[in-house]
Parts: sequence; C-alpha cells; structure tokens
Amino acid sequence: MRRSTLAAVVVCVAGCATPSRAQETGSPVFSAPYRAFANHEAGLSLSAPRGSDFGVEGFYSFASGRNDFGLRAGVLDDGDRTDFVVGGRFRTRLLTHSESFPLDGALTVGLGAVFLDGGAAVRTPIGLSLGRRIDSHDSGVSFVPYLQPVLIPTFSSGKSALEFALGLGLDMRLSRRFDLRVSGSFGDLEGFSVSFAWVH
Repeated sequence: MRRSTLAAVVVCVAGCATPSRAQETGSPVFSAPYRAFANHEAGLSLSAPRGSDFGVEGFYSFASGRNDFGLRAGVLDDGDRTDFVVGGRFRTRLLTHSESFPLDGALTVGLGAVFLDGGAAVRTPIGLSLGRRIDSHDSGVSFVPYLQPVLIPTFSSGKSALEFALGLGLDMRLSRRFDLRVSGSFGDLEGFSVSFAWVH
C-alpha cells in the first residue's frame, strides 16, 4: 500500500512542472526524509532565491512521536523591497529502506505566506523527500543526501496556480549538537540555501 501511494505521488509530481520559487515561504529550503533532532532544533537559513537578492529566516522545529513540525519566519530582499515571510511545515515518515528499495522517504506538507505590497501570496507545498543517511563511524560525522520534488498550490490576489519545485539537498551532522544543511533547486526553479541548526 505504501509503495503504491509513493508511486502515485512521484508520478503526480513529475508530471506537473511549472515555474516556482519554492516551499512555504518562497525560499529554496528543502527537507531531508527524517529529522536530525530527538526533541527540538533552532537555526538560521540564508538563501538566494530567484527573484530576490537574498533571504534570511529563523526556524524552530519540534518532534511529536514519529512526526515533526517546523516554523520559520524572516525576510526576502530584492534590493527594491523587502518582503516578510512566515510558514509552517509537517513531516511524517512514509518509507524505510530495505533490500528491495534503498531509500528512506517522508511526506512533507506546508503552509506559508509572503507579504508584499499590501497583499499576500499563500503557498501550500506538498512534497516527497527521498534519501539515505551515510554514517562515518570513525569521525562521528554523518551525511544525508536527498531529493525532494514538491507540488505547490499558490494563491495570490484572487488567482491560483499549481507550481513545481525539485530540490536537492545535503544535511551534514558535524557534531552531536550542530547540523549544516545545503540545498538547491533545478529545472524551473533557481536558488540555493545554507542552514545552520542547533539540535537537541
């Protein structure tokens, strides 16, 4: 059942490519298939999304059983104006690697808004993150390379659109308390981000 659901999501995502910025706040920050923290984390994301010179966002995530929730807020600046962004994300594990399938998978669902010129653009991204943790037992460092296709229904000024983003990312556990995360997007979406997370 899980594999048929997974296949349906992949086919749906792959067939709906249109230009987009990314994720719930309009910044190219993507999610690995599992959380790096046991209880909670806090951090900072720096990004360069298409259409903006830079973005700065703070984030906080917390665990709830096998699921986790994330909140983020910040600004996107294009030189002429600065837009305030806020969003939230839910992640739940769908798939665990096995001999027949080598990757772990998680469903992500978000809700966010970009406030600009007295109005707002609302995004509700739905994504599938696929990847696998690679541990270095000698150094204690671990890596999680992953890809995340995302469908993004977007609503702004009475109009709606179905957008698409394909993110590639690498999460690096550098110590028991610190993660470095890099992600970027390809195809119709241009942008990259670097995030620093303190995990607990």
